[in-house]
Amino acid sequence: MEEWQVENIVKAFMYAPSAMHYRPCHIIVVLDKEMLEKLSRATPWAKMIEKAGAAFVIVGDEKRSPWWVEDCSVASENILLEVADMGLGACWVQVRSIAEDMDPESTVKALLNIPDDLRVLNMIAVGVPKRTKEPHTEAEVEKERLHYERF
Repeated sequence: MEEWQVENIVKAFMYAPSAMHYRPCHIIVVLDKEMLEKLSRATPWAKMIEKAGAAFVIVGDEKRSPWWVEDCSVASENILLEVADMGLGACWVQVRSIAEDMDPESTVKALLNIPDDLRVLNMIAVGVPKRTKEPHTEAEVEKERLHYERF
């Protein structure tokens, strides 16, 4: 990834709003190919990270804000929008609370030296997509899910 692309993505993350302006979110930029490969094995759904140009790991401080999940989700969405705006591809990889029999959060924390008292919400793989998808169409809009004033 180009340095300017990483900088734009980080700015998009940093500009995200947060509840009460508590700003509980941290971002870890991972560019090292060896670390990307290790992170790609943290969950069964993270394989694309191995070939990504970068991964952005989103970490929250639940002591700083009870809304850390929501705040980190908003910051993650800012990343996804910025990536799309730059013509790149991205994929959200859930880390927090995937399943009772898996603990990818501990794996990611150990790999990236994340303090025990912080939480890992997700990783976002970013790179040039192998294929492009057709844009969404008006036919896909499920108007029955749209409500005004009341349900």
